[in-house]
Amino acid sequence: MHTRRAILFVLIGLFLYLCLYAGSEALVYHYAERNRFFMIRTAPLRQYDYVIVGASHAMPFDFEDMNRRLEAASGTHLINLSIEGGGVLPARLVVDYFLAAHSTRNVLYFLDSFAFQSAQWNEARLADASVFARAPFDPALVATLWRYPWARQNLPDYVSGFSKINNPGRFAPDVSEAEAKNFHTVYRPIAYLDRQRIQYLYPARPDPATVQRYRDAFTDFARFLRERGIRLIVVRPPIPARIAGLIPGEAAWGAEIAELARGLDIVFRDFSGAVAKETLYYNSDHLNRDGVLEFAGAQLVPLLVQYRE
Repeated sequence: MHTRRAILFVLIGLFLYLCLYAGSEALVYHYAERNRFFMIRTAPLRQYDYVIVGASHAMPFDFEDMNRRLEAASGTHLINLSIEGGGVLPARLVVDYFLAAHSTRNVLYFLDSFAFQSAQWNEARLADASVFARAPFDPALVATLWRYPWARQNLPDYVSGFSKINNPGRFAPDVSEAEAKNFHTVYRPIAYLDRQRIQYLYPARPDPATVQRYRDAFTDFARFLRERGIRLIVVRPPIPARIAGLIPGEAAWGAEIAELARGLDIVFRDFSGAVAKETLYYNSDHLNRDGVLEFAGAQLVPLLVQYRE
């Protein structure tokens, strides 16, 4: 008798959980917009010219109508899969998942030095509940997560739908604060805020073994793409000179990544000093709308045109 009641209790609980799961999945398709896994799952094309990856410096190129403008100006099809605070491993994951049902000629990687320096921007970034809170269920994503030991930790959360069911912003627009509120603003430099940002992004003393691990992951990513006939184009995103001067070892890292690119025979462009005007940033180091348009017209669109075939 007690056993039957226990089984009935479990079955009722499971049924209720499945109802919550189904409701949360429906909300994803209703409200999701910028979640990168949702974008891949619902991407309208099979073939793209460029997949854009990187961290937040790449994100403004998908704010508002920027992606459409870039496509029109360059005659290409683009999908921007950059992730705020995303390092090498998140970039690898979204590209691999994208390739399960789509193809691309090029991957354009906006590469920041902090991506190599901490698990915070790699394994820990993927473990953030916000990454999968609006990710629709897809067996292809399950397979992609399983493929990588560093991504398997996310399988219980993703498969169970825990982040979706417990998403407090389930009814909120799927747009970042930067896009919704800051993209049209102009930043007035404040020295202590600039220092705080650098301290947040960069460890005081990067662990050489950690740096080498993510450098190796980047090298493996480049080879993964080459084996599939996909060109990797790496760019250093524009940042103000005052910020570049605050980043520890930034000049040396720039030379190192250029050498690494030559060794891997990948395209590399250093645009770190391409946008000097302070009025073209909405915070310490992210381009505002005017900055995106200026940089796109002068540097990015010609690059997209050059390698679109």
